[in-house]
Amino acid sequence: MSARILVVEDDPLEADRLLSALACLGHSCVLAVDGDDALRRLEGEPFDAVLLDLVLPGLDGMGVLRAMQARGLCVPVVAAVTHSGVDAVDSALNAGARDFVVKPAGALRLKVSIANALAFGRIAREGVEPSRADNVIAFPAVPELAPEPEANLPLLDRSGHARSLAQLERDVIAAAVSLYGGRMSEVARRLGIGRSTLYRRLGELGLSFGEPVAELSVAAE
Repeated sequence: MSARILVVEDDPLEADRLLSALACLGHSCVLAVDGDDALRRLEGEPFDAVLLDLVLPGLDGMGVLRAMQARGLCVPVVAAVTHSGVDAVDSALNAGARDFVVKPAGALRLKVSIANALAFGRIAREGVEPSRADNVIAFPAVPELAPEPEANLPLLDRSGHARSLAQLERDVIAAAVSLYGGRMSEVARRLGIGRSTLYRRLGELGLSFGEPVAELSVAAE
């Protein structure tokens, strides 16, 4: 589905990359280079979604989210963060963002996140608001990438050596994301960790629940 998207990004190289990637996905994009510019455009032009960098000159992304809520601007937002800034995701979601990407996000991750935002927008227009406990509604489950819930994770690699804790952690997190359909609050609760910690570990382990990950049953090199 083609959409009109406001991309809020102050880094020229990253902005060009995002505009190109979204154009390849069939979307029409407008660029805003700071938070004040973004709000002016949102108040004067129609948009289906916003891809919002949280670190901006002047009014930052959190300020934009708060201003959108205060002004009744109901365009769904996808927050963009760096790996080092992933702890800000929880605050962004609580402030109204519908999804997030970790920069530099790949085309598939962008596709899924924008689809999530557009789905939320359609639901809001129809007068049915999803639960705030389920910030993600359109992440595809990836059962082929995770073991069945009742299956045991392989503890040994093909050579008979113990797999590393990082490899096992990666498998467990990916399995939980698959099992609970991308509902990250539930994933974090089941794993016994905070949601911010979960997002940070996803980035550190190279996992993105909207993008393919290595097949979990394949042994480590």
